[in-house]
Amino acid sequence: MLLKMRKRAVVIIAFLMPALLPAISLAGAPEAYQHLKALAGNWEAELPGFGKITSNVRVVSNGKAIEEVIGTPSDNEISVYTLNVDKILLTHYCAMTPDGHQVRLQTSRIGPEIGHLNFNFVSATNLHSAAAPHMRQVIMTVSDRDHYSEQWVKTENGKQTIFNLSFARR
Repeated sequence: MLLKMRKRAVVIIAFLMPALLPAISLAGAPEAYQHLKALAGNWEAELPGFGKITSNVRVVSNGKAIEEVIGTPSDNEISVYTLNVDKILLTHYCAMTPDGHQVRLQTSRIGPEIGHLNFNFVSATNLHSAAAPHMRQVIMTVSDRDHYSEQWVKTENGKQTIFNLSFARR
């Protein structure tokens, strides 16, 4: 009798486990997304060789997207962050090429470290060649409510250039 009960328990657990795992793995992404929403506001950073740049972060589309306008008033580009089930998707509308392109980067599943997000290249539109300059990776670290940093990794002709930005709230 005891053996039969153990077998039933194993069968029940085996049946329920797949249903429980997605709920467990989703926990980090919504929390990290809420953390990004808290960045709404105006920011400033020093970009070596370029001078001061700003970042304006705002929550749009009834909270379903976060828009970041980064650069200077005359030369800027936009990134949009959205929640994608258990990941965060970053769509970057690049201004560094004459034709412009849109690069999509995405985090892996987000664990307990919600203040550190690593976005990696997924795909691009209007990118005429893999050798053309485009962003391959973005690493974002939120230190506190008044400081965050972004590390943008650009690839051009197989060579990487890294832009480190440390933003302070204005």
